[in-house]
Parts: sequence; C-alpha cells; structure tokens
Amino acid sequence: MVELTVRGSVVKVVGVVAVGMGVVGCGDTGSGTAPSPTSSVSVAASPTSVDAEAKVWDPCSLPDSAVSGVGLNAGSKTKDVAGVDFTGWKVCAWKDSANQYSLALMSSEQTLAESRQRTGEYTGWTEVKIGAHNALQFRPVGAANDLACYIRVEVPNGSVDFHLQNRVSVKNPPEPCAEATRLSTALVQHLPAN
Repeated sequence: MVELTVRGSVVKVVGVVAVGMGVVGCGDTGSGTAPSPTSSVSVAASPTSVDAEAKVWDPCSLPDSAVSGVGLNAGSKTKDVAGVDFTGWKVCAWKDSANQYSLALMSSEQTLAESRQRTGEYTGWTEVKIGAHNALQFRPVGAANDLACYIRVEVPNGSVDFHLQNRVSVKNPPEPCAEATRLSTALVQHLPAN
C-alpha cells in the first residue's frame, strides 16, 4: 500500500498489479497463447484524512470592486505563488495601480502563536488590531527588511497574511508596513468574521 498526498488529502493506493502478474505468469493455459494480464488499482481516500484547504478562506474571492477600491489593479490578479499551489495555503496577489508594489494575501490554518516561532526568518513582531481581528505585524530578516511587511490577521480556522512587497527599482515607494496596514484595514471586512 502506498500513501500519496494530493492537495492536502492522503490517498491510499492499493496495487494488485504485481500479485496479478505473478498469478498469470505461473499458470499454463494450454492454448499456446499467453493469457491477457489483468490488473486493478484501487484508489480510496483515507477515512482519517482531512483536506486542510477545505477550511481555508480563498483570498481570490475578494470582489474586484474592493480590490480596485483600495488602489490595486484588479486585472493584475494572480493565483498561487509563481503558479505553484502550496498544500494547505490559498494565495492571491495583485499589483498596485502605480506599479510600485505587490500585495499577496496568503490564507492558511497557521495560528498567530505558530507564526511567532519563525524567529530566524522574520523580525519586528508587533501585536496590532485590524478591525475586530487580532493581528501581528512583522518583517523579513535580511535584504527585504526595508522592502516588505506582513500583517497576519487572525480568522476562524487560521490566519490571512497581507504581504506587501515594494519593487526594488521604484523611487520613493510607500513605507511597507504603513501601506500593508492601510490595505488590511480597508479589506478586513471581506475576511471571515471572528
């Protein structure tokens, strides 16, 4: 039996191909022709598996009117990260209308407490409130520290990151945490309610 993970679900594959081939190879049909091999593969979802993404809010469900209303280009929407679907996460991103930065919303079951454990990757942890939601503001460690900011907002079943990333080539870009706070405060009404 082989277990595979497919988009958060554990799938058990039971193969009887090898057993079937062994049985076919051992018998003599007496007709002078080889019997046609028969095999079957059974695929069934494990009863204990849970689709982690089933409970995760989809940020691509934000209305275009809300996106353009905060100064983002609704037509620039991209799903996932560089076209890659990361198990357990739902991601959607937009560029601002002036093409100075991108805003990615990343939704997962990760809690605020789990976020704080990533001290080697992030710094500047600050507890904030975004609407009625508890949230954390933090920045990446290293070269992107001055260019990027995260606001992780607590929602039922996890959190939603507002990740603002200024373009390196832009002169006088907005202060990333101030802009991420502005955007998250304006869009928080579209997140799952506490």
